[in-house]
Amino acid sequence: MKELGTKSLFTKRLVLRRFKEEDIKPFYENYGSDKKINKYITWNPYSSYEDTKEFIEWNIDKYDDPFFFGWVIVYHDEIIGTISGFSFNLFNSSIELGYGISSRYWNNGFASEAGKEVVRFLFEEVGMHKIYASFEKENEASRKVLEHLDFVYEGTSRDAIVKEDGSYCDLVYYSILNDK
Repeated sequence: MKELGTKSLFTKRLVLRRFKEEDIKPFYENYGSDKKINKYITWNPYSSYEDTKEFIEWNIDKYDDPFFFGWVIVYHDEIIGTISGFSFNLFNSSIELGYGISSRYWNNGFASEAGKEVVRFLFEEVGMHKIYASFEKENEASRKVLEHLDFVYEGTSRDAIVKEDGSYCDLVYYSILNDK
């Protein structure tokens, strides 16, 4: 596997790049404070401007790690979301994919477009063997994104996480293998 870390990626409409300190305010305003996004996110690092600042600074600090993959998604110079590879396992050459798009930009194919480029990068350039993702059972939009990316259903983990209100929820797992 190649130790490439987070490098800028480009699609037809999007720029996937590293976070910068000047992203704090627009990231919070366009994405972090969006309650619709946070409905299905099991952790909320952006509940305040200060939390957003800490999250972005944490990302910036991690960019020295050659196996850290965290991008901000930019469309027409506006931050619209984030996509990352995390829970990297060197032994298995696997990584988990996570993504989110501002609700103002839903249903435009941006998550699929960003995901397709990140999957390509992780397989073709980094050399990952497996990419997997999980989402709350009720999150049909994430299911559609992953199926569009040719991920395959692996299973459902019952009561896998506890939500802020104390209730449990199931997580659905999908994955894709690098068959090349």
